[in-house]
Amino acid sequence: MKQLIWLVSTILIGIPLATAAPDSEMPDASTDAMPDAMQHMVTAPPIDFANLRDPFASYLETVATRGRSSLLENQLRLTNRKREKLEDYDLSTLSLVAIFSMGGERVAMVQDSTAKGYIVRRGNFLGKDNGKIEKITKDTVFLVEQVLNPAGEITDRQVSLTMKEVNE
Repeated sequence: MKQLIWLVSTILIGIPLATAAPDSEMPDASTDAMPDAMQHMVTAPPIDFANLRDPFASYLETVATRGRSSLLENQLRLTNRKREKLEDYDLSTLSLVAIFSMGGERVAMVQDSTAKGYIVRRGNFLGKDNGKIEKITKDTVFLVEQVLNPAGEITDRQVSLTMKEVNE
């Protein structure tokens, strides 16, 4: 008996009901237009390959490279001047030899690694980091350099050359 009920119920479920009125609004699959598949397609955003970071390169190296390039751009933008001879040397290769007065102002004599001497005044530039001489005292020359901090930002760093370095 259970098998007969099951058979009859499956037959009845499988037969479509034709009892609906022909005037009713039943959707007809043959008359509806299929939506265009391209209408719903999503496009990917444009990729900026020039500023895309290499996933295999060190992040700190990338930040340092960007910082160096921004430092160079900053130096070129801010200094529309001819580079001085002593800007080709690293500060560690320069040594302070003498400080004396000339024309009412203090000047210093700086020597490079080949023992060639140069006279510098307040406002002159020394070293590769765009170091500008801010002050000359009786035994020290104070410079301000533009360098990169670990975050990749440009900061000013105070550096000094002293006579004591030569004597030791």
